Amino acid sequence: MDIVKSLAQRRLLVVAIFAGLFVASCVPIRMEASWPALGVIGDEQSIYVAYNDRLVLINPADGTPLKLRNQDGEVRLDEQGNARIWEFTGPEGSRAQFYSAPVVVDNSKLLVASYNERLFEVGLVTARSDTNLSGIELPGPVIADPVLNTDENLLYLGISERDLVAVTPTNWAEQWRVSTEHGVWSEPLVVDDMLYFTSLDHRLYALDARTGEINWTLDLQGAAPEPPLFYEGRLYVGSFARKLFEISLEGEILDEFQTADWVWSTPTIVDDVLYAGDLGGTVYALDVSDGGFRQVWQSKVASKAIRTTPLVRNEYVIVGSRDHNVYWLSRANGSTFFVRPVGGEVLSDIVLIEPGGSISEPMVVVGTPNYQELLVAFTLQNGERVWSYGR
Repeated sequence: MDIVKSLAQRRLLVVAIFAGLFVASCVPIRMEASWPALGVIGDEQSIYVAYNDRLVLINPADGTPLKLRNQDGEVRLDEQGNARIWEFTGPEGSRAQFYSAPVVVDNSKLLVASYNERLFEVGLVTARSDTNLSGIELPGPVIADPVLNTDENLLYLGISERDLVAVTPTNWAEQWRVSTEHGVWSEPLVVDDMLYFTSLDHRLYALDARTGEINWTLDLQGAAPEPPLFYEGRLYVGSFARKLFEISLEGEILDEFQTADWVWSTPTIVDDVLYAGDLGGTVYALDVSDGGFRQVWQSKVASKAIRTTPLVRNEYVIVGSRDHNVYWLSRANGSTFFVRPVGGEVLSDIVLIEPGGSISEPMVVVGTPNYQELLVAFTLQNGERVWSYGR
């Protein structure tokens, strides 16, 4: 089925998958995001969560927002004597809308892209945009995570309506643009001097990371909203064709594996085994050690879609589902060790927090669109709930 042949069809896809995320209008409007973007920043593993109108940094030890401090390390207070927290909402009246992860420029600055066609330079110490208060104008609405290529001094931006754009992060001038037939919802992957990205127009693009010159494109037979994975000189990617692909760096399909349903997320590979989930709730383990796919196991795990990239650690494969559950599976055979419920659909990729400082054991953090449980942390080993964050 061609799900992106027309704007009307694409809107149907958006409603079905994003559960309210509307990205097909010509002018970006304020709307509810369908899942938070989350990840970690710095050696202290501060957790960022970008959702709807704000970006917040969270203490991984207890799930509370980080407190802003002055140069002497003292907590900064507001006029009422309350501690100021690390929270960025954009300039007053900007109605900024955040879907994507921030770009860490250095230990003092983040770049935060808004769906409302603005980019903010945010201080890591101040949680404020001290320059260009109204934001830097972008060439279109951004859902995908921007990627900064420091070697080429370029910031890559996938535009949700269509095209991939490269701008210079000093004067923000557009350097080049790759035209696509439909939206780019995934961040690009940079490998050496090449850049790879997927589009809802069914294609995987390979281009020169400096000039934007297209080297090749490949039809993935269905929309692809996530980037490929690079492993041992090959690319691995899924699509809405209900397939996983192994692809050479020359753009040749080396092998295909048929899945039961659409594949949204990027797979992961650990010890020569590829793990991926599909939107029907099935998880796959495929041996790629000799080239091609050899099935190790597949397991129908969840009653609804698995949108997350599997997290593989120790004996576990951990996935989240739209059925409001997080699953710990066996790497050996795909059987379920245990299941932990959360307050909403799990559509964001799972974050691993390593031991260190006040964190005594590894934790996994998941995100949901439920304001009462935007983040939930569990111990890695037995899935005990450690904390939750809401607002």
